[in-house]
Amino acid sequence: MPAPTVTPEAALLADALDLEESQLAPIGREPLGEGTVAGFRLPGEAEAYAYVDTSLLPVREETGLALEGVARIWMHPADPHLPALAPVAFGEALSILLARLGVHSGGTPVLVAYRPGRRAVVRAAGDGEPVWVKVVRPRRVERIVELHTAFRSAGLPVPGVTGWAPDGILVTAHASGTPAIDAAATGALAPELLLDRVDELRARIAAAPFEGSARTSIATRRGWYESRLRGIDTGIDVLLDEIPRDGGPTTSASVGVHGDLHLGQIFVDAGGQVTGLIDVDTAGVGHPADDVAAFLGHTIASATLSGADASTALWDVADAAAARWRDVPDSAPLSAAHLIGHALAAVDAGDRARARGLLRVAAALCDGRGEHKGALMNAFELA
Repeated sequence: MPAPTVTPEAALLADALDLEESQLAPIGREPLGEGTVAGFRLPGEAEAYAYVDTSLLPVREETGLALEGVARIWMHPADPHLPALAPVAFGEALSILLARLGVHSGGTPVLVAYRPGRRAVVRAAGDGEPVWVKVVRPRRVERIVELHTAFRSAGLPVPGVTGWAPDGILVTAHASGTPAIDAAATGALAPELLLDRVDELRARIAAAPFEGSARTSIATRRGWYESRLRGIDTGIDVLLDEIPRDGGPTTSASVGVHGDLHLGQIFVDAGGQVTGLIDVDTAGVGHPADDVAAFLGHTIASATLSGADASTALWDVADAAAARWRDVPDSAPLSAAHLIGHALAAVDAGDRARARGLLRVAAALCDGRGEHKGALMNAFELA
């Protein structure tokens, strides 16, 4: 296997902290602004993480080292784009915040999701069920509150907003039901029934009274993903060349979409009825194919990370989704863009075999080989 390539971000961080590049463990890299934000675990017994941000996006206040015109470096949780993250990450401060909203919380808050520079999700113990605290860029929080209101006014089961603050904090109730990813992975819901419920949900979202555009289409990120995959090894380069380079959506943005719809965002009851929908930050007027592609891409990625039984069940859902939505304009190239992104994440995690498998699935979707039962899994497992 080729020796790891020293990235510019790793070199900057090593120089700033007086470390060797080999002491830094990469944990991910994402596009941000006109650059990237890359995370690294630092050496030592205690878990410590540092981030190198080359986006050059303006922030209210620097929280680490600012290299003018080059990059900024910060230690988690002092994310300068998310000024509310540091206080929320500590139990005592979060308990005081929640108490002001009438929520009694105990125990240590758990950071369940973090996209540096973009958002974080913290779970706190509430009165009988968890309370969810989302930290976002301050300029986005009011828009997200409006989206929750729009979903709820359309009768969609989005958790209620308990409170919010202009520095980028949103507190919501717990979603009702079982995560659809669990119901799908255990086979508790047949794929076609599950997809019927998803289509019903998509139709209800399409009719919601949104103002403003949804998150920018995943197609805009494809070039960024590819540029970081190329040159890693010959096999990956060859597979990238097999995936057609279609552009962005050719249809007009005309309906309400979630923007990042997948099984992890949907909650269901025992009969498969949708009882909860979360993470609506990305919603707005957009392209129908964006939600189809997000669903298919995430389902495939989840299948490749699951144990044998769950993997089989999720591949069945992916097969059914690919067949059902094959005529949705632009769904195949957008699904491929999602899978290229998942492949980059696999490479960052040191799993190039999984990355190659995901790219083979992307190619199969684009050339029509993924429309038959078992075809997607076979493409992934191809030696």
